[in-house]
Amino acid sequence: MPKEHAVSSDAADESVDEAQDRAYLERVRHEIDEEVRRRRAAGDFPPSFERKLDELFARFTPTGTGDDHFTEALKLADRAAYFDIDVPIGSRREPKGLVKWSLWQAEAWFVRYVVSQLNHFASSSMRVLHLLDERLSDVEGDVSLLTPPALPEEEELAPGADPIPYAERLTEVLGAGPGGRVLHAECGDGSLLGALGQAAVDAYGIDPGTAAADRAVAAGFDVRRDEVAGHLGALGTDRLGGLVLSAVVDRASMAERRRLLRLAELTLVPGGLLAVVGIEPDAWLATVGPVVADLAPGRPLHAETWVHLVGRLGFTDVEVHHGPGSFAVLAVKRHAAR
Repeated sequence: MPKEHAVSSDAADESVDEAQDRAYLERVRHEIDEEVRRRRAAGDFPPSFERKLDELFARFTPTGTGDDHFTEALKLADRAAYFDIDVPIGSRREPKGLVKWSLWQAEAWFVRYVVSQLNHFASSSMRVLHLLDERLSDVEGDVSLLTPPALPEEEELAPGADPIPYAERLTEVLGAGPGGRVLHAECGDGSLLGALGQAAVDAYGIDPGTAAADRAVAAGFDVRRDEVAGHLGALGTDRLGGLVLSAVVDRASMAERRRLLRLAELTLVPGGLLAVVGIEPDAWLATVGPVVADLAPGRPLHAETWVHLVGRLGFTDVEVHHGPGSFAVLAVKRHAAR
């Protein structure tokens, strides 16, 4: 068999092996995903359990090493950044080797000059990348120092306002809306999901993994463990008929609140309802206590502030409902101009 045909046959075999490996790994991932879904639906993986696993992983994983592919890629680039000037020419006793050696001697002065310049450029570039890696590591360390100390679950995820007093008005507005699924974030024990379900509203909830969410799952509600902004960002445009935000709006930072409102505007269909159920600042302080209030990344906003924020993002028909120590701001996404 000619040498060229042997090489091409080996390359084809390697390509087939790689394709088979990829297919096998894809089947394994699919089986793992299906097993996780099945066991989560069976209640084997309650939201609070998954949250505790994430906390343990974050606690024992040093900053920057959980997904630090940059440093590993930098090490590979280091090994490939040097250009070797010595080329294989074979034995000079053979005619072919002698010809190669003669050509190399004739061109060596030029090749050495070019390769030396390339090596100098590569070493300088790698030095810059290493300095960048060191500075980014320093920044990560400084940012980690700014993170408030972790609090116990019952304090860190202090319950927000109870949305049940506003359930009647919510179901009324959602029933007259454009339709589509309704998301309650963060849903807690699923009490609002139950009220919406009784009114034939297709609703589901997400929660960061509290014990209350375990009770919602046990009660048969469609509750998923997820982070609010990440979930909304993954949904895409015009996917929800309604969105109820609670709990997270009371402890989020100002930047996070603005991001949530922008994501809400994107994910809601025209005419969809946005409801912000918040706790009054004075009532929140009395509920969580001074320690959690001082260490929280953000403090609750007044209802008037939420009205101002949603009014600047294309929401209309804004109405405010006040309850005992809480409020609900309801706003409708403006229809697109024709």
